[in-house]
Order: sequence, then structure tokens, then C-alpha cells
Amino acid sequence: MKLKKMLALLLLLIASTGLIFAQGAAETTTQKGPTVVTFWSLFTGGDGEFFDAMIDEFNATHTDIQMKTDTVKFDSYYTKLTAALAAGTAPDLVVVHEANIRNYVPDQLLALDPYLEENNFPVDDFVSAPLEACKFDGQYYAIPLDVHPIIMYANTALLKQAGINDLPTNYEELIADAKAVQDKTGAMGIACDNTTAVYKAYTLTRLFFSMMYEQDGQMLSDDNMSAAFNNEYGVKALVALQDMVNKYEVTPQGLDYDSSVNAFKLGQAAFHFNGVWATGTFEKADNLDFVAVALPGLIGKPAAWGGSHTLAIPATEAKDPDHVKDILTCIDWITAHGEMWSLAGHIPTRTSVQESDAFKALPYRAGYASAAASTVAPPATDAWSEIYTTLSDKLEYAVAHNSNPQMALDDMEKTVNKIIMTY
Repeated sequence: MKLKKMLALLLLLIASTGLIFAQGAAETTTQKGPTVVTFWSLFTGGDGEFFDAMIDEFNATHTDIQMKTDTVKFDSYYTKLTAALAAGTAPDLVVVHEANIRNYVPDQLLALDPYLEENNFPVDDFVSAPLEACKFDGQYYAIPLDVHPIIMYANTALLKQAGINDLPTNYEELIADAKAVQDKTGAMGIACDNTTAVYKAYTLTRLFFSMMYEQDGQMLSDDNMSAAFNNEYGVKALVALQDMVNKYEVTPQGLDYDSSVNAFKLGQAAFHFNGVWATGTFEKADNLDFVAVALPGLIGKPAAWGGSHTLAIPATEAKDPDHVKDILTCIDWITAHGEMWSLAGHIPTRTSVQESDAFKALPYRAGYASAAASTVAPPATDAWSEIYTTLSDKLEYAVAHNSNPQMALDDMEKTVNKIIMTY
């Protein structure tokens, strides 16, 4: 009797165990969750709030794919990204500044062309300039999320007081309008930083860069192996920057970045040159009447220094095409909702977004959206970061001391060529 009870108990245990396993298998099959796309972002502060809102909206409107984000502080972002790409532990999707893409191609970022074609990704909807800047050796390695060029801000109230109805379209008009504002209102003509006392004098470098390309010149040679600005184009650009401070005196000498921003923010300057990211600061200012427009062709055709945040997929030895499709779905949705991201001041890279009612309804942004087409990306060389900061120092000195333009350019060319030789 005892043996029969033990056998019965054993059979019951086996049956119940089988049932448990069966239920577990059924749950695994029927309760499969959405695909997860992991993502690293470097957006913090105001930018971070807008971007996080986009990700929340994506997740709320998709049941089959969910984005899981991790925000990394900018100071350590590229150190962490470089290590993760080398180790093969990077997430599915990463942000890379356009100027940094070449550091990771062709081995560490996925060449996208076959996947874009297979999934009918709408490359034709993107503005050409930022999209082509993501191409290396004939292959796309990233998709541009935005463009953030240097643009021109103008205080319309001060211009009106000075009897000026139209915005300047070239250097001569800019100087004339700036002088008229100074003479009639006492305000600063042009708030343009020209010292490294607070941050680098990057505005000088960005304007010099822009003016070179306005004249169909360039900063470096086609192979990026030597400086290409020591010529008549460079002289004209440098003289324009020097004269703004020393000859026409429409910009105070030694004006630092913070002071230039605050002068315009407080309504104490007619014009200001800065990146699109300053728009959010100015639109929050009390009683500031201003417009934000694409940088005019000051000494030639329109052309403006600009950067771009791009979205890239880390490469692995065996990339699942179905998962790449999911990642591209995320990229497509994010870029197609660029009006949400433009709240941070950036210019959308898709023409359909720029032409949408939602984007056009935003204050200020539509006024400088055209800058995307004339934005010029920095040269694709590892040496550019050092060249960029060094030129800022050299240009600051040339402007502050009103140096002989040719001698200043000779010195800059020699220094830049030495930098390139070390890379």
C-alpha cells in the first residue's frame, strides 16, 4: 500500500512538472516582447529634454520596437564610444558628430548603402550637403540628424530705430548698418567675440572658414595634407575680420563669447554671429525683438561653417539584417520628426520636415532653415580639431594686433602644415 502511494505521488509529480514546463514553453512562445534597440546619446540639458521627448514619443507609438537610451556626458562620450567600438560592446545605435565619423570608418561603423537600398530608406528626402558629408569612399556610414551652422541674428528694434528696413546681404551693407545703429542708438554694431579669454574665439574661425568657401576657396588641400587658405581669398577674409574691429570699430576689441551673447540678449547689439543653438537663449529673453537668418554671403556666395549630429550603427562581424531594419526604422522616424528636435534650435535635415506646417509654425527656425543647403562641413581629417583650435588663437592675435595679413597667413599656414605632419 505504501509503495502504491509512493508511485502515485511520483506520477503526479511528473505530470505536474511536465505541465509547468509546457506552460513555460507556451509563455515563451506567446509572450515574446518587442524588439529592443539600444542607443547611446550625448544630449544633455535643453537638448537632452527635447531628444528624450522624441524617444518617449517613439516608444509610445510603436509596439514592435522599443528604444532603450543611455545618456553619456559629452566630456567622456567619445572615450567611451571609442573603447566600446573597439571591444565590440557598443549599442545598436550611436550619435556621432559628422566631423568624427572618419575616425571610425571603415571598420567600426556599418556601411549602410546595401541596407538603405534593401529597406527603401528615403535618402532622397535629405538635404544633400549634410547627407553627402556622411559619405566616405562612396559609402554612407551615418545619417544626419540635424545641421547646426553659424547664422546671423539681428535686433529688429534697433534696426528700425536707425531707419533700416532690410537686412544686410553682404559685408559692405553689414558694416554700414552696424555703424548706423551705433551712431543713432549708441548700441553695439556687431557682437562678435574675438578673444579666447572666455572659451576659444571660435566665431572668428567660423567666419574665416565661411568666408573662404564664400569665395570658392577652401581651408585645406583636396587631400587634406596641407593648408589652402594662404592666398587672395584668405587675405580678403582676414582683412574683413580685422577691419570689423580695428578700421570700422563696429565690434569692440577683446569681446569674449559670453559678453557677445549677453550684449545681444539684452538688446544692446544690432547683429550677432553664432550657431543656431543660441536661438533658444534669445527667444527666452524679455523684450528682445530679433530675427535669425542664414549667414549671408558676406564676401561672396552664401556658405557657412556647420556641424551635424549624425546617427550611426556600430559594425559587427555578423550584423543581423532584420535588426538593422529595426534600427533604420528608428532612424527614419527620428529624422522624419525633426520638428520636435528643432525645438532645440537645430535645422532638420529632411526636406519634408522643413516644408511641413509643423516646422514652419515654429518661431525663428524657418527663418534660417535655408542655411542647411549652404552649410560646409569641416575637412575630414583627424588633424582638424587641433587645426581648428590653433587657428582660433592665431586669428585672435591677428585681429587684436591688426597684424599684416600676409605675414599672419604665412604663420598660420606654416603652423597648420606642421600640425598635419604629426598625424
